[in-house]
Amino acid sequence: MCSLRRGSTKRVFFHLFRFIISLTLGLTTTSPALAADGFVTLPDFPVPGGHFYSQASGQGIAAGFTITNDGSANFYSEFTRLGDVDRLGYPASRRFTFGGYLTQATQKALLQWHPETGHVQLLNVFDIFTQLGLDPTLAKTQQIPPTGDNRVDSTLSWSQVVARHLAILNQNPAIRARYFADPDPLDDFGLPQSAASFGNVFVVRCERAAFQQWSVATPFAQPGDVTVVNAGDLAKELGVVPAAAIVPENAADQLVAPLGQLLNPNSQTQAAIKASAAKALPSLVRIDVVLPDGAGLASGVVLDKNGDVLTNDHVVNNALALKVTYINGTALPARIIGAVPNDDLAVIQTPAQAIGPGVMPAGFGPASRVEPDQTIGALGYSPFFPTPPAVRIGTFQRLTMSDPPVILSNIYILPGDSGGMLLDLSGNVIGINDEIRFTHRSAEPLIGFSIEGNTAQRIAQQLARGGS
Repeated sequence: MCSLRRGSTKRVFFHLFRFIISLTLGLTTTSPALAADGFVTLPDFPVPGGHFYSQASGQGIAAGFTITNDGSANFYSEFTRLGDVDRLGYPASRRFTFGGYLTQATQKALLQWHPETGHVQLLNVFDIFTQLGLDPTLAKTQQIPPTGDNRVDSTLSWSQVVARHLAILNQNPAIRARYFADPDPLDDFGLPQSAASFGNVFVVRCERAAFQQWSVATPFAQPGDVTVVNAGDLAKELGVVPAAAIVPENAADQLVAPLGQLLNPNSQTQAAIKASAAKALPSLVRIDVVLPDGAGLASGVVLDKNGDVLTNDHVVNNALALKVTYINGTALPARIIGAVPNDDLAVIQTPAQAIGPGVMPAGFGPASRVEPDQTIGALGYSPFFPTPPAVRIGTFQRLTMSDPPVILSNIYILPGDSGGMLLDLSGNVIGINDEIRFTHRSAEPLIGFSIEGNTAQRIAQQLARGGS
């Protein structure tokens, strides 16, 4: 569960998340699939220096490919500059070396980083097929004709070369119309190279794409339809992209970065956040809640060795039943020990003797020692991210002087993260994740609110002792 703050004082809590889902999808511009438990799982999300996409993995949302900026190349910036998914398709490989340069495949292209220019070049993929002797294979398996004889080009001016190649399109008006419907066909498709009829389909081959007009019905086209062959996918299929580069990355291994402005911490900082999360993970729990109007999912923090778990009051308020699942897989019923609604904190308890090994009480630390813009992390069981609990990375913004003190951050928390951990680089819990606010600022569309960790621990310990 997670609540959505409106205004500076009033809190509005949601046990059902349709409203937040609609906001989230509008901000991330994704097309999610419905998860088995009724929550929407995001097929792509921001990561440090770029974005993770599962859509071209062939393995569902649990795996995919990242496209990022780092010290070696700025593939993500170039990907967005060149038109993003709409123009290039989804990232479809890891980085690999081709022709001495770092290269990455998308569904529709091969992007090659050139440090001397600070930009990527879109490779002429179909010319590469010719150079590698793959034209007979293309003709036999893909119904794509070989490149024509271009020796005469060396005697022509550039404008004459362009005119000669564009004339190939005159053999098929429908393909010609599709080619020129693109705002920049020379950049996107390259020059036409050849054309041929294969009976059921007429094909025009270009440097970076191939166009097909079908004369028969197929599973993906009707007679008369024009389709475009994805050059990047074909490069993978024909072995131009190395086998190691087409092995998808696990979604669970990714750090989820904030929405909006690109966050690009160095590798040492990213490693520190992963180590911090690994240290804190034995203290994180999943909380399943049965409510009068349905069911909810939230997170919690192991408070001590007595079975006490710290979470938010809005997680357990009106609960008919509670189940706590520990990191070792042990799932136990829980009861409410105490709550402070005004502070949105509660303590629930499971039978301590039944918890089993591998579970540890959380270590808490003061948020007052964290400086603005310092990197922090978070853990929680939001089902919006694949393979929860997902590790988040972001920046500390400020600590309010309210009672209790509240941390503001750009950490990407969503419903299901309520009661989860906000972490410093040492694995200390510096906050209990509580609320989110969506803004209209593109650089910072989401602000997270977390109750300061030491304060939350003090209140929780008092509740566990029977106080209020």
